[in-house]
Amino acid sequence: MNPLLNVVVAVSVAVPVPVGPGALTKNPIYATGKLPQVTCEEQMFNPARFDSVELYVDNVADCLDRAWRPQFAKAKLSFPRPRFVVKGGDRVKTCGLSGTTYETFSMYCPRNKTIYTVIPDRALKNELNRPTILLSLARAYAYHVQQLTGIVDQERKVEKKLSKRGLLAQRKRFELQASCFTGAFLGSVWDSLGHTAADHDSEYVLYVLVNTTIGAGQGSDKNRTYWATRGYDTWSPGACNTFTAPAKRVS
Repeated sequence: MNPLLNVVVAVSVAVPVPVGPGALTKNPIYATGKLPQVTCEEQMFNPARFDSVELYVDNVADCLDRAWRPQFAKAKLSFPRPRFVVKGGDRVKTCGLSGTTYETFSMYCPRNKTIYTVIPDRALKNELNRPTILLSLARAYAYHVQQLTGIVDQERKVEKKLSKRGLLAQRKRFELQASCFTGAFLGSVWDSLGHTAADHDSEYVLYVLVNTTIGAGQGSDKNRTYWATRGYDTWSPGACNTFTAPAKRVS
């Protein structure tokens, strides 16, 4: 008998991206447990050298990939990593957005699965004392997670059927979940990052995360803090199911 005939090869086959209401309320990413405690040594950079800043972004991007990839494997969902593009200067013109900014920010473009990070010169000077690039990248990556898990597509379908008031309420659930996903990643890696003692605690990182996502569709101060903290403390996407949360938690 050929011994090869008795060998069983285990092949991991990705399941289709979730669709329908379950993509929001019963998404398989919720059942994947805690993110792994990935060691991410945050590289220092020279603000005077943009290539040094790009290397810093590459390092954070790798950290995000290593943290989220195992969750997708557990959920049996495909995991194409996003592209990362870093731009300097104050002018923003990308993915349909055009204008001027004086603060570092990252945005996720779903049509080409790219995270654009814009870092104005004046913001770069303060970056060594506040992890704005790290936080903005983590937030943009949370939208990538929502995209790959079918949450974005189902969210758009739901929003088309809602009144203006209902649309705002639904949008808050979506954005608060992104805050929670961001918090889950940050909680899993924060102890391995090298900031100063003054900002090396949860109160600081959560304060920055909560206060850089202010807007009508982002939820109240109380609820932004609640979901960011919930993700940070649990490290788990399963703690971020805002779509089944009571209205008072997503207002």
